[in-house]
Amino acid sequence: MLSTTTPIWPTLSKWDWFLFLLTIMITLLAVAYGAIVKKRLANDRPRASQEQTWSEYILMGRRLTLPFFVATLVATWYGDIIGVTQIAFQYGIYSFVSQGVLWYISYIIFALLLAKYVRRMEILSFPALFTKLIGRGPGNFSAVLTFLKTLPITYAMGIGVFLKMLWGIPFSWGVGIGLLWVLFYSSFGGFRSVVFSDFIQFFFMYLGIMAVVIVSFLQFGGISYLTSHCPPQHFSVYGGFSALDTLVWFFIAISTTFLNPTFYQICLSATSDRVAVRGILISTCCWIVFDLCTTLIGLYAKAYFPHAAPLDASLQYCLRILPVGLKGLFLGAILATILSTLSSFLFVSSTKLTYDLQLIRFKSKSLSHLIASCITGLCTYCIAIFYEGNFEMAWRMLKGGFAACLFPPFIISYFKPHWITSQLFTISCFCVLVGMLAWNFYKPFPMDAFYVGQGIAWVVLTIGISIRRHKN
Repeated sequence: MLSTTTPIWPTLSKWDWFLFLLTIMITLLAVAYGAIVKKRLANDRPRASQEQTWSEYILMGRRLTLPFFVATLVATWYGDIIGVTQIAFQYGIYSFVSQGVLWYISYIIFALLLAKYVRRMEILSFPALFTKLIGRGPGNFSAVLTFLKTLPITYAMGIGVFLKMLWGIPFSWGVGIGLLWVLFYSSFGGFRSVVFSDFIQFFFMYLGIMAVVIVSFLQFGGISYLTSHCPPQHFSVYGGFSALDTLVWFFIAISTTFLNPTFYQICLSATSDRVAVRGILISTCCWIVFDLCTTLIGLYAKAYFPHAAPLDASLQYCLRILPVGLKGLFLGAILATILSTLSSFLFVSSTKLTYDLQLIRFKSKSLSHLIASCITGLCTYCIAIFYEGNFEMAWRMLKGGFAACLFPPFIISYFKPHWITSQLFTISCFCVLVGMLAWNFYKPFPMDAFYVGQGIAWVVLTIGISIRRHKN
């Protein structure tokens, strides 16, 4: 087995390099095409209003058709392939339950309850929705939290691990190089360029990941091989965790999906309500296929390398069993999966600084976006280095804290707009953040801080609404 410090590149053939570099080249061509289309549309509408200009830049002028909707949503939402296969290697089918099944439920609920509702609000971003439901102050605060939440930290960690194993460079260098590369190619063309690159990367990620599963099945066999070579615990739904620890992923899933700016951006970009609803449902089917593949890869890796380091075991397994040519395709798939999500989240988090908070606004939106992207990239780099490749810890902390602050007021305001005042919203968020921070430090008994934050938010909001309604 290759060591974690041995670079992969000397083991690759010319065909592997050809297919790998083809992924990068086609992505760049897609980005360039998106920039050309954007420029041509801008020339056709020189007198567009400020709102129309922002709509074109952020939402592609609301002209996202079904094929592009599905491709960009699937590619954007699935960027932690190294992290997910790491969980599958360690815990087996628990990965499919916690990172798959529990999330599919949230996607379906969003499609049926929120997709049409959000599109009728005539907004361009998620913080704008909070502004309409609660007020300008909460809208700005949600923009700050959204900025922090959409920092593509785990995806930067993924590209860092990938480049470390590909070239043998330090993890910190890999994160930096990956972020600089994405900043370079995503700074032109707005959301349109992101969509076109995602469309190309969508096909590469599926070709590469399915190739591994097919080769594994042909070489080792199916379920009987896995059950005889993997620990029995790997076929437990809970994977050694308690039901409460597993269930926390459902609450994280539903709150993350309901509050995820990229979900809203893509839904708002659709050409119609029908495209938005059908697109989410079709994307869910695509995610099921991909999650099954990543779970199987993690199990095959565990069966083949039972004592390997979890972080890179699945990648090392794939490179060991794949024949010449398919290695390059697989590496291209890994790169496409990470880059598609990294670029999308980097774009969305940057728009929080330019459009929602209006902290960086020049006459040229491309210049504003470039500066905002550099700031976002720097913040991402610092936090990614801090977590040092611990994907699950990064997911739990960042997604859990964000969701605990915003999910309860969002749900209440969805059913009863303006029941929550700006002052009550601020008090609730402050109590949640302090409570979760204190719980993580002291933890009197083993319970996820996400539950603590949710409980605090619901209690504070319920008491505040009751007092306000009693006074009235």
